[in-house]
Amino acid sequence: MLAFLIAAGAALCLLYYLVIVLYAGFTTAFSAVWLLFAVFFGLTAVSIRVYQSNPDQSPLWLPVAMVTLCAAGILIQMALQILIFGQVPSYAEPELDYVIVLGGRVKPDGLSHTLQWRLDKAAEYARENPDTRLILTGAQGEDEPQSEASFMRDYLLAAGVSEERLILEEQARNTAENLKYSKEILDQRMGGADSDYERVGILTSNFHLFRARRIAAKLGMENVQGIASGSDPVLLVHFCVRDGIAILKDRVLGNL
Repeated sequence: MLAFLIAAGAALCLLYYLVIVLYAGFTTAFSAVWLLFAVFFGLTAVSIRVYQSNPDQSPLWLPVAMVTLCAAGILIQMALQILIFGQVPSYAEPELDYVIVLGGRVKPDGLSHTLQWRLDKAAEYARENPDTRLILTGAQGEDEPQSEASFMRDYLLAAGVSEERLILEEQARNTAENLKYSKEILDQRMGGADSDYERVGILTSNFHLFRARRIAAKLGMENVQGIASGSDPVLLVHFCVRDGIAILKDRVLGNL
């Protein structure tokens, strides 16, 4: 029974990888992790079946170790997802002075689904809070036609947000840098590193907000507000698992 359940998990991981590829393409960041999951689950199921078939000739420690790793990985991810979605705010704090809008990939043929969700939320917030300024953050990647920040500006201008409300940060290449460089802009505008960030928000995807706010707190922006945009429903599981792994990575690197 256990071998069957783990084999089913391998099949689901492989199926989901195919869904990602068909829906978003082979270049979807970190999508190959689902192939790795499928291979590991498959090998675990095989090791269990081999031991069950030949218990006297097969080492018990191998299937036990692999099952333990599977269980530990699933439990860790479950705990991380509770953290991620347990702290998503139910509403956006109104009338903030500044909102940092985190960038996302810009494709040669247009913006990614993730970035579009963030920008639509930013445009909505800007319309409802006409005195708020938006810090748009993101450098130009090697395969991107322009910087993420400048693309975001163009999108928001087309959505009716006035240019004087848009501040560009075009150096950052990851979430930690997004917030580091945005904080430098805020410190210049708000009177120094001892500024109170309670009237500052971070706008990003719902699955990404927990990590972004924790990084911001590490940088000294403990009271920053969170504004969550929605996410692509097809890719949401992928994004959640990917961000769970990123939380562990940032913890190791000292960013959290």
